Amino acid sequence: MEMIQINLLPKEFRRKTGRLTIGKSGYYAVGGAAGVIIMIVVVTVYQMFQLTELNDKMEIARFRTQQLEKDIAVVDALIEVKDKIMQRMEAVDRLDQHRTVWVRILEDLSDRLPDFMWLASFKEVEPPAAPPTDTTAGQVAAVAMSSNTRPITVEGFAFTLNSLANFMINMMRSNFFSEVEMASVQEVMFQEQKVYSYKVSATLHYLSDEELKQILEEESGPQLLAGF
Repeated sequence: MEMIQINLLPKEFRRKTGRLTIGKSGYYAVGGAAGVIIMIVVVTVYQMFQLTELNDKMEIARFRTQQLEKDIAVVDALIEVKDKIMQRMEAVDRLDQHRTVWVRILEDLSDRLPDFMWLASFKEVEPPAAPPTDTTAGQVAAVAMSSNTRPITVEGFAFTLNSLANFMINMMRSNFFSEVEMASVQEVMFQEQKVYSYKVSATLHYLSDEELKQILEEESGPQLLAGF
């Protein structure tokens, strides 16, 4: 006689069989995991896109930096050329300002050059910056002094020390030079001949024709100014 069994228990209390079943919580878990995976994939793709864009911007920045370096080099070269031009223009302005005086200065220096020596250079020296003065009168005097005088150096060669000494004495007697001092002197070989290389420092006075006439009149009298 065959027995029929009927399970009257509710479904949640019945014994599970070998078949895999997924309830509502399982579906929620699978859906949540899928959402997390999709989010990770989206974030990864977005970060890769940003990284590619950042690399492109870095390449553009490197290119611009190279271009700026070239432009900076060109600007530096132009500034250097400008400085040289300004220095030459200043030298021309100084020469033009004392144009007639320079003729007399060089004539005077040439006349005071003794035998057995010659000049190699005649240079103006940029004076050091003067300390600030407290009074307006002192400032005016400093400006006047700087505009009418300038330190100079005279370099050349002499065959004898006696001629060099005579040259310094002659410069001291000139109205255009003062504070004449021997900066350096040494014996050197020049074209298989022993000579003395010298450097004389002095203060140059830019004397106008009127100032020079007045000095000569005070020193020698008006009778010597007839041929001036």
